[in-house]
Amino acid sequence: MGLAEYQLRMEAYNLQRVSQERDLALQAFLNQSVQATKGSEKHPIPKYKKFSQFFDYDKFVDDVRGHYEPDYQPTSKASLEKKRNDLIVKRWREFRKMKQKQRGGNG
Repeated sequence: MGLAEYQLRMEAYNLQRVSQERDLALQAFLNQSVQATKGSEKHPIPKYKKFSQFFDYDKFVDDVRGHYEPDYQPTSKASLEKKRNDLIVKRWREFRKMKQKQRGGNG
């Protein structure tokens, strides 16, 4: 077995593990959804309305695939939001550097 085949098998194994963790999380979600509430005792409200609020499957798949595939583009909402926030922070830092250069050049 070559290195490329080994890495492909490891990726498949890790994706399988993520699916198993998802199944366990689904079972835990179903168990707690019957019990967990917020609000008053008179008017209880379920803590999680959707399973995706409890377990973000796409985020875990993005983590595994990103580790094995260098050109992989994340698809989960959390990954896309993180990428967007990173870009905003990067641009903000560039803006601050430009402002500091302008202040330094004028005075």
